[in-house]
Amino acid sequence: MSGKIKMENNILKLRMGQYMSFVLCLMLMLVVPIWRDHKIFGIDLGLDDEQKVETIREMPDGRIIINTTDIGKDIMGYGGPTPVEIEINDGVIEKVTPLKNQETPEFYGAVRNSNLLESMDGKTLAEALSTPIDGVSGATYSSNALINNMRRGVEYALASNEIFVTQEKERDKLPLKFYITIVIIVAGGVIPLFLKDKRYRTLQMVLNVLLLGFWGGTFISYSLMVSYLTNGITKVVMIPTALMLIAAFIYPMFGKKNYYCAWMCPYGSLQELLGKCIKYKFPMSQGLLKWLTIFRELLWFVLMWLLWTGLWFDWMGYEPFAAFFFTDASAVTLGIAGGFLILSLFIQRPYCRFVCPTGSLFKFSEGSK
Repeated sequence: MSGKIKMENNILKLRMGQYMSFVLCLMLMLVVPIWRDHKIFGIDLGLDDEQKVETIREMPDGRIIINTTDIGKDIMGYGGPTPVEIEINDGVIEKVTPLKNQETPEFYGAVRNSNLLESMDGKTLAEALSTPIDGVSGATYSSNALINNMRRGVEYALASNEIFVTQEKERDKLPLKFYITIVIIVAGGVIPLFLKDKRYRTLQMVLNVLLLGFWGGTFISYSLMVSYLTNGITKVVMIPTALMLIAAFIYPMFGKKNYYCAWMCPYGSLQELLGKCIKYKFPMSQGLLKWLTIFRELLWFVLMWLLWTGLWFDWMGYEPFAAFFFTDASAVTLGIAGGFLILSLFIQRPYCRFVCPTGSLFKFSEGSK
């Protein structure tokens, strides 16, 4: 009996350690949105000294400027709100200018390089609202958020300077891609719990790469997690990544450590599939593996320190996951992603095991190395 009680006590200690690690991880991450955005889960902490932004103002030459910072604060892109300024002259839109935001360079750069921002130029307010605007492939969150901000600003202008209140928030049409993405994520989260089959694992990896990665652009990154901590999960389209976060942070509490990385991450899956192409692998001693693990932990600490101090938030935009948007990703991101994919031919999942800051955060939250 004493042995059973001892085992139960050990399990309880393990669970308590995991819970404490998760809470500590959450507290460490909450520092970032507090420091950078002065918000937590969409709640403004009132730490900004800046004056309240005027939604509408008239210029000396008669032009009207609409600023959607306040009226569009519920419209989220990949990294958070994406406000714009709309210049109107004699009822005709002259220019739409994007304002400061937290979108990652890869996603937002694709929008800036498209003609989306110019799509309303030269149109009357009524024409602008009635003309469909196509989003930007590979930057769905960012482009849809900008489109909705532009429409929100035009609707405000049409309200003749009265406060614009939406009685019912705009509902994004959910494409087939949304439902297929959820099916793939749920399959990765449930089937492996009951089916231990190498062929199924290969199939899941392929689906992760093709559908979650290249087609859907669905994965967990630091940018995404900070966005959720800052703004909360406010839209139905965020459900797929919310399910992934459950696999990353909740599954380990039930003994399924490293689950997201092993079964859902598109970039990890791509490394694993490439590793199957060549049987030869570089020999790595236990000593080298130990030092590479220490390097990963030190790197994670340094990157977290850069976030805590506010010295460099932009490193989050260079995680290789964004390379799935290969037509929009920066050369640096593509170089990092490509380099580790080449290494994965000879070293099993090199980025996941020895570098990945997101994976290190998951390991810290579950109390493992």
